[in-house]
Amino acid sequence: MKLQKKFLWVLTALFSLSSLQKTMAEAFTQTENDFIEELFDFRLSLRACATPDESIEKILLFEKQNEKVLEAFGEEAALTCRNMLATARYNCEYEKDMHSPKMEGILRPQYEKITKYAEGKTASQMNPLFVLTSADLTNSMMQFLPRSSSITLGLQEKKDYAQIVQENPKMSLALTLSGWWYYYAPAVGGGSVSKAGEFFKEAQQCALSAYDRYYANINLAQFYFEQKDKEKCRLYMEEAEKVLPNTRYTALIKRINSLGYSLFDYNMNSRREKIDRKLLEGTSKNFSF
Repeated sequence: MKLQKKFLWVLTALFSLSSLQKTMAEAFTQTENDFIEELFDFRLSLRACATPDESIEKILLFEKQNEKVLEAFGEEAALTCRNMLATARYNCEYEKDMHSPKMEGILRPQYEKITKYAEGKTASQMNPLFVLTSADLTNSMMQFLPRSSSITLGLQEKKDYAQIVQENPKMSLALTLSGWWYYYAPAVGGGSVSKAGEFFKEAQQCALSAYDRYYANINLAQFYFEQKDKEKCRLYMEEAEKVLPNTRYTALIKRINSLGYSLFDYNMNSRREKIDRKLLEGTSKNFSF
């Protein structure tokens, strides 16, 4: 009788372990993780290009040179890398023309692949980097989707971010994307600028890589710009430029700020055209760094 009970206990334990393994996030190999770190560095280096077209040329060359590398990766790791490359190209097209007809064609094929792959899976069952890069790509894709689908995706995204932050509380990228969600979501849907600020502060404190430090400092600077704290805005913009100095990107942000707008304003389609017109006019509100 005791042996039978012991056998049942062992069987139950093995079943539980098997179930746990099925729900755990996929771990990338060291080679895959190393390449993803390289890809983050590559994406940051694009900010040093003189023009968006130069950046696009480098992205396409990088894709071509590393196609065989990506083909050797596991499906989730390969999708993560392709998410990053697609959003990098999209960002360049958006910088050139917020109505570029090329943007949907860059995003949709990858969006369909990640949607199919993630079907039936939870955020905890997938690698955090896959979830985050997929959400980043999906955010850009929402403008090409029905409004009802965008709302559903946005609400699920909030849950996924919360899950990842709970499991990875020091992950700067997860904190940054959470901050963006709270900033851009309407208050009626749970958005909160003050909560976004808290995430931006945590993201900056937890940032270790050059990529994370660059963008976390810029986000925090722009948050403080909106809070009318010029000194902290200046401080964190300087910290970003220590990571990657003299780029057209930070120069553009400073020009936007001089007009009385933040980068967050500029990234909203409803405001960008107005700001672009003022940039062409050269009108300044005397905000200087």
